[in-house]
Amino acid sequence: MLDRNRVRELIKLSLKPIDMMEVGIYSHVRGTTRFANSVIHQNLSVEYPYFWTRIVIDTPRGKKIGGTSCTQLTIDDIRRTVARALEIAHNSTPDKRFVSLPKPEPHKGAKATKPVDIEEVTPEERARAVKKIVKVAQKYNLDVAGVIHTNVYSLGVANSLGIDQFGLNCDTYTTVTAMSKTSSGYSLAMARYFNKIDFEQLAEIACQKALLSQNPQEITPGKYTVLLEPHAVAEMISFLGWLEFGAKAFAEKRSIISKSLGQKITGSNITIYDDFNHPQVNTFPFDYEGVMRKKVTFIEKGVAKGVVFDSFYAHLLKKPNTGHALPAPNPHGPFPSTLILQPGNIPLAKMLGMIEKGILITRFWYTRVVDPDTTTITGLTRDGTFWVENGEIKYGIKNLRFTINIYEVLKNVLAISKETVLSGEFTQVVAPALLIKDFEFTGKTEY
Repeated sequence: MLDRNRVRELIKLSLKPIDMMEVGIYSHVRGTTRFANSVIHQNLSVEYPYFWTRIVIDTPRGKKIGGTSCTQLTIDDIRRTVARALEIAHNSTPDKRFVSLPKPEPHKGAKATKPVDIEEVTPEERARAVKKIVKVAQKYNLDVAGVIHTNVYSLGVANSLGIDQFGLNCDTYTTVTAMSKTSSGYSLAMARYFNKIDFEQLAEIACQKALLSQNPQEITPGKYTVLLEPHAVAEMISFLGWLEFGAKAFAEKRSIISKSLGQKITGSNITIYDDFNHPQVNTFPFDYEGVMRKKVTFIEKGVAKGVVFDSFYAHLLKKPNTGHALPAPNPHGPFPSTLILQPGNIPLAKMLGMIEKGILITRFWYTRVVDPDTTTITGLTRDGTFWVENGEIKYGIKNLRFTINIYEVLKNVLAISKETVLSGEFTQVVAPALLIKDFEFTGKTEY
């Protein structure tokens, strides 16, 4: 892991007396323990260093921009990368839309953050956690598979206009899949610190789902009332993050939200926002341009409100920079760093009792975009899909393929749980469970 002194040393080495220049260094050290058939089969630690730079040269015809990156942090590699970015800038066509790299500003959007105590977890600690998981599975004569990732991150960003940011962070990401001959069950947990995860409880959840879904029965595809557990909700909502809630799609009028500001696009019980200060999320307080993140509301009580911006799109559309840039160069524009779906006030246990006939879904699998213009996605249920009658789980059912329009689904939400979980390996999503009517399944499986 790169500490503050080393990052600043490399940044100082990189910055040159050019019209405008940005330098960033991201380091991610991941310890991974994978297990299958109740046995650890992979244990490793990998460091992912990443250096990027963006150079801006002012000319009478506009600003020439060059950007490039590398995955080695030797002095020679950094010098070559900077030289390449300068070469690209000199040979590029001026971009008349580009105004400036960001300048330092007092952060007004969030409370001050405390330094994070970095936790480095050993392979032996991860192995002991796996042993706890396996012991629970053996009690039920089930096999388990899964992964424990323990991560330490550092991020430093500086530019020639005075931006100078550095941060450290860490987290643990764990999945457990329990399996019988005819069924499987799943659980997932994320937390900043390894010791905050209850590995026995995770295993117990996965095992109970596997036991309840043995010898699944087949049902006919169609429209059903469904109870989506939080991890399924998180996966569905995460697609809105990059299809709808970024400024590039907004500027190009590709997103539904860009054509619907101030209009109702979901049910009145839906509010979705981005807030790095939310107590359940765990991310850097600044973006990859070094700009402090601001809270952004995308949908409020069903009404389209806004999107996230970086410096380029903030200048282009004359909007405030919300601090959501990705490392440059990138073709995607800004994205949310977190997605929070506002919870309701109904306990999850009571939501099951609201179903006369319907389906309980643990999670989705292999979800893909069908039509980005309409937010239509397709995928499969997996690892715990159940038929429910009169508020009781009756039996496991074979997995189903769904094809849904996300916004239309969010118009049909009957109830929202008060409990939420943190989910999502790439975009952090805080999600409750959702009870939804007329959720459409378009196909079935043999398992």
